[in-house]
Amino acid sequence: MKKANKRLETLRQTFMRVLLKSPVSGVKFSGRKISLDFFGRRIADKFTIKKEDHVAEWSRKMKEVFIDKTFSEADREKSFKALCVHEVIEKFLVEKFGLKLDEEAHVVATQKEKEYLKSIGGNWRAHELEVFWDWHKQGEH
Repeated sequence: MKKANKRLETLRQTFMRVLLKSPVSGVKFSGRKISLDFFGRRIADKFTIKKEDHVAEWSRKMKEVFIDKTFSEADREKSFKALCVHEVIEKFLVEKFGLKLDEEAHVVATQKEKEYLKSIGGNWRAHELEVFWDWHKQGEH
């Protein structure tokens, strides 16, 4: 049994490395919808700006991403898009591959968010601080 668990963990780690190396491309925003290519799949979701407990979340019931409306207007253009990329990828990885949300899917989604933000000329450090302070205002630590 230990050998099987060790093999499964090795496979999970290998899969994570492959996901981390997989690029995001073809990101498009149309109305209230985002679509992108990742890991050989075209992924699409609707997004809604509304009062949220977190900076951004995705719905397990609906094909939708939610972005907190208190997230700064000045940072919405590039950071908003990066947050959408993060949430869509995170949701995809949890639903399609059963990755653990915080330990696996969030790690990959954050890396893809960072890569996408840099590709559109955004400032990762400023984005990261904006997200941190929004979470802090919401009582997250």
